[in-house]
Amino acid sequence: MHNYEVVIQESRAELARLARQHRNSVVGTRLSMLKKLKGGEARSLNQVAQQLGYSLRQCQRWFKAYQGEGLPVLLTASQQGRASGERMTETAWTALNKTLVAGEIATYAQARELLAEHGVIYKDDSSVLKLFKRHQIKAKTGRPRHEKTDAEVQSEFKKTLLSG
Repeated sequence: MHNYEVVIQESRAELARLARQHRNSVVGTRLSMLKKLKGGEARSLNQVAQQLGYSLRQCQRWFKAYQGEGLPVLLTASQQGRASGERMTETAWTALNKTLVAGEIATYAQARELLAEHGVIYKDDSSVLKLFKRHQIKAKTGRPRHEKTDAEVQSEFKKTLLSG
């Protein structure tokens, strides 16, 4: 059993600052793990793993790396065990940007389907959400319209409103 308050050298405030700086990334999650352990929000690696949605084994790897090499090892987003680089191809990016600008995509599922047509497969909508966050793409959704809305009637109403 570790006394995390002693083992983790950095202050909770410093860990919180770094976690905010690296939010929406695996580095931010690693820092959140340390912050939760240091502050007592989680009393064990098992608890922190459940809170963060990662496996116990993954959190054990991160903590062991921290104990061995310190904070710098957690601040590097290693690609070990994963394909390096982005899945996206140039043609998929072009198609995605074109449809986003045109306003033809309203949901992450539609974006995922479009990407699949270009050979870029994401298993679920949350993966597309993460892709959008990584590249700072805001979800573009139109204003909701009632199902019985008639564009022609609205256009006529606007004409009479402006002429009257």
